[in-house]
Amino acid sequence: MTSDAGASRQSSAEVVVTATHCSEEAARVLLDVLERAFPEASAEGVALEPGPHGKTTVWCTTVLAADQPATTGPTGLDGTVDVGLQGGPRAVDRVVAALTDAFGVEDRGTVAGDQEKEVDLLIRAG
Repeated sequence: MTSDAGASRQSSAEVVVTATHCSEEAARVLLDVLERAFPEASAEGVALEPGPHGKTTVWCTTVLAADQPATTGPTGLDGTVDVGLQGGPRAVDRVVAALTDAFGVEDRGTVAGDQEKEVDLLIRAG
């Protein structure tokens, strides 16, 4: 495999994950599940600082979902989290599978193209 092919495989396996309308604790639970499901993925760009004066905060990370996720099992979560996923179609499906293994997941909409897929989810304790 050439380095271009390797880079292409990695970029098609990257999924940008955003979490909104949740507490810092709930965001940390979500990110912990993703780290356990995809242990080889580095948590790039994680923002875990609450917004000032009750402003909306967006927690964001990039997950490398090149392989099937490790099983995490049901995970406790206080409240709900709005989750946005954006990336290659197969990689996004792998992240959805990991979240479904850990939480109750409600699909709130999907936009799919041939190169990229966006999914909006609402997650709660499984």
